[in-house]
Amino acid sequence: MPSPREGHAGLGRKQRIRYLPHAETHAEEPPSATTSAGPPRATDEPFPRRDINRPCETVLVTDREQRWAQMLDALIVYVDTNGHANVPRSYVTHQGDSLGAWLHRQRTLARQQRLPQNRHAQLTDAGVRWTLSDRTAALASFARFVTEHGHGLVPHAYRDSDNFPLGVWVQSRRRQSRRDPSAAQRLWPELGTSDFVWEVRNRDRQWAAGLNALRLYRQDHGDCLTPHWYVDSHGFPLGRWVDSRRADRRAGRLPADRITALDTLGMVWILRDSPEPTSRLRRHDNHFTSMLHRTHTWTTHVGTLPRSRDRDTNGVAIGRWLQRQRHLHRTGQMPPHRLRELETALPRWTSTNHRQ
Repeated sequence: MPSPREGHAGLGRKQRIRYLPHAETHAEEPPSATTSAGPPRATDEPFPRRDINRPCETVLVTDREQRWAQMLDALIVYVDTNGHANVPRSYVTHQGDSLGAWLHRQRTLARQQRLPQNRHAQLTDAGVRWTLSDRTAALASFARFVTEHGHGLVPHAYRDSDNFPLGVWVQSRRRQSRRDPSAAQRLWPELGTSDFVWEVRNRDRQWAAGLNALRLYRQDHGDCLTPHWYVDSHGFPLGRWVDSRRADRRAGRLPADRITALDTLGMVWILRDSPEPTSRLRRHDNHFTSMLHRTHTWTTHVGTLPRSRDRDTNGVAIGRWLQRQRHLHRTGQMPPHRLRELETALPRWTSTNHRQ
């Protein structure tokens, strides 16, 4: 009698693999009188019948449910911490969970009517808004921002006085425009007649915004010696913008008309030649005192130290400033008189625990 290996020598590899579970299923069954003692032929039942109650499949479903419940718990923690469920799409929890992308997926499933009703109800109870904004309220918030700041470059983390996430809303409109520009223009005709910036990296718009911010800085400070870390009250990173223009000029990438426009404002191209170093130090001290006052006001009102992305009510990046002071302290670059001022105003300012 041929062996099982010899009886299936002519089968293809996939057929032999598919046969193995079938053979194991019948391994303990005694041969009946009507069947031969040899192994069953591959043509009898080439595929094993699928048992839908197999334990491994039940474990997979359970793991999926547990994962969803875990993300719901993370969302509830976010709501308790921030007071709302408008999670930015790029947000990642301290445990490494992509909560923002997960919530965006739940909204997509809800729009496609593929989200189970019980999950929809749980997310609604947690405070999720299925449409991120009311159209009229969003347009009114953007119009107020343009009136107050003079441009439409809304920072990503910006919220208006009603706690509306205008920065996230603007980012969503830009993504919509990148996917289908004509559809975005058709759906939001009001933005076409405003100062809305569809392309953030539009070099002409960035140049105009930077030149205007530098003009205002000169009016307030008397020169164009902006520190690298300086961000104006509207959230524009003027310090980095000025440094980039210096780099463009050194590389020969800055057009002559733009060099002339900056020279008219008093641009200092080489910092070693900057006049009056004592006045610059005095200006840095004034800036430190102002930022410390802003951070102390935030801490007194909110009850916690600002995180790296936090801004005060005027949009000033106090979280980044405090992070910078911690770095200077760790590296031994913090002047003693500033260290004393920080310890007096913010006793636990070096702690990574944001509770004050």
